[in-house]
Amino acid sequence: MEPLNVAMKSILKQAQAVVTQTIKIACEVDEEAVLTPVINKPNVDYQIPTGIKLFNSYKATKNSFGFSSPKELGLHIKSKLPENDVVQNLDVNDQGFIFAQIKDSFIEQEINNVLKYGVHMKPEKIETVAVDFSSPNIAKEMHVGHLRSTIIGESISRILEFLGHNVHRINHLGDWGTQFGMLICHLKEAYPDYLENLPPLSDLTAFYKQAKEKFDKDPEFKKRAQLTVVDLQSGNPDCIKAWQVLCDISRVEFNKIYKRLDINVKECGESFYNPMLPGLVKELEEQGYVKLDQGAKCMFIPDKPIPLMVQKSDGGFNYDTTDLAAARYRLCELKADRLIYITDVGQYPHFELIFEAAKIIGWHKPPQTRMEHMGFGLVTDKNGQKFKTRSGDTVKLVDLLDEAKQRAANQLKARVNDSKEGQQTKLTEDEIDEAAERIGMAAIKYFDLRQNRISNYKFDYDKMLDPKGNTAVYLLYSYARVCSIINKSELKEEDFQKILEKGGFKITHPHERFLAMSLLRFPEVIDTVVDELAIHKLCDYIYDISVKIAEGYKKYRINDDPNKETRVLLFEAIRRVMQKAFWMVGIKPLEKI
Repeated sequence: MEPLNVAMKSILKQAQAVVTQTIKIACEVDEEAVLTPVINKPNVDYQIPTGIKLFNSYKATKNSFGFSSPKELGLHIKSKLPENDVVQNLDVNDQGFIFAQIKDSFIEQEINNVLKYGVHMKPEKIETVAVDFSSPNIAKEMHVGHLRSTIIGESISRILEFLGHNVHRINHLGDWGTQFGMLICHLKEAYPDYLENLPPLSDLTAFYKQAKEKFDKDPEFKKRAQLTVVDLQSGNPDCIKAWQVLCDISRVEFNKIYKRLDINVKECGESFYNPMLPGLVKELEEQGYVKLDQGAKCMFIPDKPIPLMVQKSDGGFNYDTTDLAAARYRLCELKADRLIYITDVGQYPHFELIFEAAKIIGWHKPPQTRMEHMGFGLVTDKNGQKFKTRSGDTVKLVDLLDEAKQRAANQLKARVNDSKEGQQTKLTEDEIDEAAERIGMAAIKYFDLRQNRISNYKFDYDKMLDPKGNTAVYLLYSYARVCSIINKSELKEEDFQKILEKGGFKITHPHERFLAMSLLRFPEVIDTVVDELAIHKLCDYIYDISVKIAEGYKKYRINDDPNKETRVLLFEAIRRVMQKAFWMVGIKPLEKI
């Protein structure tokens, strides 16, 4: 019996092994071949500059193995290609670049494996990974500034889990600190019966502003707020109850957003680490890492002008202390191999200090452990300015989501009575609301994730919801059309299995090979995404597949063709891979639109 869950393997890595062996045979050197995917030329799958590199490296000392040009050396390497199951042949151009073509039989076999065993991958080593993302503040509504961390964190967590890694999804909530003095005082004054009747506080931002205004203008209130902070930090039961009420109310609001965006994250905020802070400072003092600076206890990092302040001069703690405690907990208690922090790029200097401190102390032991800042740029308006409402307030995240859904619904409703051929929606009136929610959320997520995350990007609903561009809407239509073709074939799962038993997928058209090879790059794309924390490369992959599918419709028929069975098999493989890729970027596909 054949094994279940056979993992998809990186064709790039398998081809790389063959070419590396070929170079060793041809040149008697251990030189790992470098392969670059070629995604826009049929029958040319990888470009290999290694022959040119070898020629130049050995030119002075060994006369480049006796060859007069990179092309001559490349042709020699080509002639030594051994018998193998992966690489069909090598070609060499005038500049000496070598090109590899993958065997049709290997492509067919890999497509059949997807159909037999599904879409699976296995990493070389299972790791424990802590992903720190989203992290809103208690008593403040989530706004546009939380969008990127939340979406990016969910996506990279899904990708890591797909590979089989043990992922801790951490929501490092801002749920502790001096601001809670004023918030608790305001809660008690505005809602004196808060323990019996939980206040709605649906507009958390307004509540926070009211408390801050009192704190700034009323000296008596400010004094009470400062004393309340002391009571809270000392564990006063009434203060703890009020604090918990604020956290509970905020949690309800956060979870509404998380449900709509399909986010799964475990709350582990600043308060979780608070009991650890005195012991942490004592530990660092005993090990000689702490120096006094103007009364504050600091840890100085070599070559960094600003130290970490592990305890303030008044005895209090701050972000530095909490983030050090979090790093220690994740590395030493959770035994994480990899820590990924997802915040805006402006916070990198702070996290760089935390990473260096963790290394100096001995918690972080590269390369066995990795600490990475997955920074991202800002979301701006169409003019490239900070994204705000007309009144100058920060845009609420819920308002963004509502607007995206409404615009998607308007698009669908406009297609109910569209007279153009193929433009009329296949959705009923009852299905439009759910479809609009899916399309709206997918549009926002995909538009964000397809950006180079380091860059700022302009938030633009028109571009997000364009059915013709590189958007979630285009991809969803592409997927729905794939599903439609499979459904029209009337082939079911049991039919697929029978066809596979007869030999399965066979290439019957050059474009089929082109499309199948592109589809099978999935593992190498996922490897790159995980290594470089570059989710946009997965988005590029999905879009590339969708474009190639559309090109295929113009080149050959599928259902009304003698090769119907094998072509539908390829489309079923495409559907499965696209469905998995959609899940990774948080898109719930529709089988009809």
